[in-house]
Amino acid sequence: MGRDTCVRTTERLIILDFDGVVLDTERTSITVWQELLRECSLEPLGGPRVRPDRTLDREALRRHLTEAVGRRRTRALWSEFERRNRARADLLDTGAGVRPFLAHCRDRGHRLAIASGNERDWVEGHLSRLGIRSAFASVHCAGPGVRTKPAPDTYLGALRAWAPRRTRGSLAVEDSYAGLAAARAAGLPAVWLTDAPRSAPSPGSVARRVRALDELIGCL
Repeated sequence: MGRDTCVRTTERLIILDFDGVVLDTERTSITVWQELLRECSLEPLGGPRVRPDRTLDREALRRHLTEAVGRRRTRALWSEFERRNRARADLLDTGAGVRPFLAHCRDRGHRLAIASGNERDWVEGHLSRLGIRSAFASVHCAGPGVRTKPAPDTYLGALRAWAPRRTRGSLAVEDSYAGLAAARAAGLPAVWLTDAPRSAPSPGSVARRVRALDELIGCL
């Protein structure tokens, strides 16, 4: 980790991605698509399109399905995926190390924010369901006028909400290549949270690579 991200200080701004960091919905969405393709006898088309960072490439999957089975059937499959994925996600608890990490940040006086490429009702709904909404000073999601990652909009929103306080020492935590690029575009050092093999290259420089969020406790 770089010098600024390892020194223990108070009142740091730590911005977390939601899907794949706070809640392990990336793994769930891949599993749901595997089951759905198998049930519909579409396995010969290949499995879900998964990026090297182990996140689901939704746009590549949508294009592949449209080419293979047409737009009408693709829309029907996507609707069924959304239904199943939401039901499955509603059963998930926070990701590995999330609750100890949140408790540590509260005790140390750090400010936490969410920067998500997903919709606000999805993020806010899960934060409330999990009983951790109060841990976050602000939540920033993609939507009208706010571009999704790799654009830096959600991170810039979190930084603006922190103003006029200092931003030195701010840190982002991401699981995806697009998210890491968004954090860098916003001028933030980023931690890559991933269970990808060590052979999987990081997309540019990262402050640190961890497998669980509580691995950061010793440096914050």
